[in-house]
Amino acid sequence: MKIIQHTLQKFLLVVEKIIGLLDGKYTYLEFEEELKKILNELGKEICADVLHELDQSIYKDKYKRKNWVVVQKDCERTITTAFGDITYKRRYYKNKETGEKAYLVDKAAGIQKYERIDAEIKADITDLSTILSYQKTTQELKRNGANCNVSRQTVMNTLRKIDNLQTYEKPKTKKEIETLYIEADEDHIHLQNGKPDIVKLIYVHEGKQTITKGRNELKNAVYFSGVYEGEKVEELWKEVWEYIVNTYNEDKIKRIYVSGDGAEWIKFGVKYLPNAVYVLDLFHLQKYITAAIKEDKKTKRELWKAIFKADKQKVNELLTQKYKELELNGTENPVMKCQTYINNNWDGINSYSLYKKEITGCSAESHVSHVLSERLSSRPISWSKVGAHKMAKLRAIKASGISLKDVVLKQQYESLKPIEIPKQTVYKAKQQLKKIRSTYENIISLPILQNKKTLTSQAIKSLLLRNAI
Repeated sequence: MKIIQHTLQKFLLVVEKIIGLLDGKYTYLEFEEELKKILNELGKEICADVLHELDQSIYKDKYKRKNWVVVQKDCERTITTAFGDITYKRRYYKNKETGEKAYLVDKAAGIQKYERIDAEIKADITDLSTILSYQKTTQELKRNGANCNVSRQTVMNTLRKIDNLQTYEKPKTKKEIETLYIEADEDHIHLQNGKPDIVKLIYVHEGKQTITKGRNELKNAVYFSGVYEGEKVEELWKEVWEYIVNTYNEDKIKRIYVSGDGAEWIKFGVKYLPNAVYVLDLFHLQKYITAAIKEDKKTKRELWKAIFKADKQKVNELLTQKYKELELNGTENPVMKCQTYINNNWDGINSYSLYKKEITGCSAESHVSHVLSERLSSRPISWSKVGAHKMAKLRAIKASGISLKDVVLKQQYESLKPIEIPKQTVYKAKQQLKKIRSTYENIISLPILQNKKTLTSQAIKSLLLRNAI
């Protein structure tokens, strides 16, 4: 078993570099660079050795690989890791019963078919790309110490292959709560074909809680996002409902407040969810009123007063009067737009009168900016629909407080079994380590080395131990 020998030899090189540093042969920065090279080489050699030993173990254990026969050996493969590119050889098998062909060592190690990067790099790429461009992600990988060359294309391909990630943590016992809040809005992005598109955002929470004076926070907010067009909107709301069912005792929920700007896909959610009450986001209503009334403060005050009293007749009278006063024509003027918007969303406005004590307000606009726009639309960037959909879902998971790196690694490893090396091989390795430890203890007990620790004594120990290995 070469792993222990490689490890000890490399660490002896580290000792020699330390002695060289103390003896004035290197500057500290030169030493740091040399140390990094040694440890990266050690990491590559150990990983390659482990894969080799695992391949040998599978080949020798005919019981575990029952019905699998070797059809080709010494098949070479290179995979990129944080240590650098690792090249190893393995056997190609065929199942006599099913006819399936596979590299069993790759299966055992969790290395996917056609994958060029390992799980650790894949997880880092996923996490970094949610805050950085594809190009900057590759640069940040190197800055973080990864000794690998990953291209912008590799980053994009990696993200597109990611699927079925866990979007929230399922509690062991369901919560019992009477009121839930859902807020929804959308972000407008540019596609690579020059056309605009919409990314939808929904988040569920239990209300607001005070963190510090003057600062509130949504309680247990969980986010859902993606490019859902046409009939696919139902899939998005289905995800939301599944989360509610998995997290809360739905029989105890009396009301679910759904806040939004009146878009049809948001109103669809009101119809889709049980006990749902539509609440119009006042931020969007204010924009329509400001555009229609402009600087007329008196009419504006009267209009808001009528709105909060749920006096629909008075609202329409005020807007009709304003329309006549300005002598506007057509239906596309701001006053008529405001009146139409209010009438189409009256149920959402009336909710403020019916459920005044429970409604907490809506902050969807700022959440869209924080969760989506920062990465998807704040800079001049164009997306494919697939890329935008993936990125939105990843940003939503991250906004829910879940570590993307942990989620990706868990998905990769949850079906794997611990690596098992033949007991005889492990026994030989332990005996070799025991012999080396005994030799080292005898070396350091020599009288010449019992004196004050000097560069000479350290060098002698290093050389004697190297010979022992």
